[in-house]
Amino acid sequence: MEIKYQTALRTNPVIKPTGQMINSLIRAFVLKPLTIDQIVNLEAIYNNGNQFPPSLRELLFLAGQNCYVLDYGLTDTQEEMQSDARDWLVDYGFSITRPFFVIDVHRGSDIFLFVYLDEGTNDPVVWQADLDKNLPSGYSWLTNLKASLSSFVNARTARLQEGRNPF
Repeated sequence: MEIKYQTALRTNPVIKPTGQMINSLIRAFVLKPLTIDQIVNLEAIYNNGNQFPPSLRELLFLAGQNCYVLDYGLTDTQEEMQSDARDWLVDYGFSITRPFFVIDVHRGSDIFLFVYLDEGTNDPVVWQADLDKNLPSGYSWLTNLKASLSSFVNARTARLQEGRNPF
């Protein structure tokens, strides 16, 4: 697969900790990919068999099993993470009606990051879903992070390379 968007991941399959990130338990941050067949299976389930936007395909191809700048939560597979997030939406009484794909989960089951699959762009914008029902008045549970998927991942990768926490 030609990599046009996820260039930081392509050029840094392994990052060795520096600065504040040095920890005797962490020898290196390593990406773990998905196969093309696994990606096609995800597309069948979550995008009606249509290909994901190229930037998302590249992310999964390079780091679909493990990405050092995204938190896949306590799940073992992408399918489990996608299913969990959809279950949380139901449990908390929220709904996303457009096709979407979760790229990161954190704070238990309260927050996840995702991209819409129907934007018609090669590098979709990252969104945050905050399922906390106690959000202050005027705050939306959905927030556009105003960053494309590749710029979001590239910025986090740069922070990790500088020895800072990417999150």
